[in-house]
Amino acid sequence: MKNKKCFFSILMLFLLIVVGCSNETKEEPPEAIVKINDENIETARGTYQWEKKSLLSNTTVIVDAAAPFQIAEDMKAKIVEQSSVANVEFNDGSQPPLQAYLWEEEKRGEELPLNQHHITLPSEKGKYVIEINAKWSNGDSSYTFVVEVQ
Repeated sequence: MKNKKCFFSILMLFLLIVVGCSNETKEEPPEAIVKINDENIETARGTYQWEKKSLLSNTTVIVDAAAPFQIAEDMKAKIVEQSSVANVEFNDGSQPPLQAYLWEEEKRGEELPLNQHHITLPSEKGKYVIEINAKWSNGDSSYTFVVEVQ
């Protein structure tokens, strides 16, 4: 009887350790949710680097994607008013530090003003490709969306 209790105690301790240490992270960054005037805007994830931590190992995944101006070719622009504000959230509830840039033809242009996770969009009329860069403790990712200011 004493052996059964000892075995059961060891088994329970092992299970607690395994469950406690199995804090695996997701295999890719969360999805970005961009809203303007409470309407969702289509976004596409670009290049990212993500470290997946598991019980016995850490794996880093690096995914290369097309540049934002190329990604934007397959996206429909959302028509917005001048000086609109885009709110950026993530589907896992995280709030990583962000940077946002305009893309001018085939190169990154000016950085857009950010306040918390709110991006002030351009006030001049035109079509804009916008790249968001987000950085978490276990990786980073870029996201692209397209607006047309009218």
